[in-house]
Amino acid sequence: MISVGNLLRIGLVVPAIMVADVLVAQHMFPGFRPGAQFISELGGPKAPNPQIFNIGMILAGLAGVAAGAGFAQALEHAGGRRQVSAFAGLWVAMTGLGALFAGLFHWPDPMHRACGVGLAIQFAPLFTAWALWGKPAHRRLARFSLGWFFFLLLVLALLTGVWNVRTGNDVGFWQRGHAALGLLWLAIAAFCLDRHWRGRDAPTASGDGDSADPDYAPAAS
Repeated sequence: MISVGNLLRIGLVVPAIMVADVLVAQHMFPGFRPGAQFISELGGPKAPNPQIFNIGMILAGLAGVAAGAGFAQALEHAGGRRQVSAFAGLWVAMTGLGALFAGLFHWPDPMHRACGVGLAIQFAPLFTAWALWGKPAHRRLARFSLGWFFFLLLVLALLTGVWNVRTGNDVGFWQRGHAALGLLWLAIAAFCLDRHWRGRDAPTASGDGDSADPDYAPAAS
């Protein structure tokens, strides 16, 4: 069985896999316009090497589902509310599920729309903040996650055409922007939770428990 720490480290790998996959697939697709075309087109029938994108998404998706399990357990161990922690992990897992669907059901297959569940990353920061709110040892991560949620919400609104900011030729830019921000939060949150998880047995200077702990204690050697 995979440990919670390893599941969280998988969460650090997910963004790297997705970014590398998209960059390599774009490089292998002459004439592809990242700003004007959807990411999914990298795995579609017009792509010269669609398997690059599709296999990468499948791997990232499986890793994302595993990372979701780690998030739920790590948040609960950190003192987070049990049900809220479970939902935070669920949103992360659904993000992985979206990538998995994107790789299995190639655009323009109607089933490809199922990859929209990946937008669940929008709610992961909110539920992480909710789970950890009021926990002194996790104050920074909770506040950061709450602020990041509203930032993601703004970008999602612009992506969907609110205020008519989108021109129609920049849909790829907005799509990539929202995905990159979600993945960046995932990497930062996984890193913070992993540090706390590894340092959970480290003795404190005063022996007073959580009140004396820094936000994220260094890992025990």
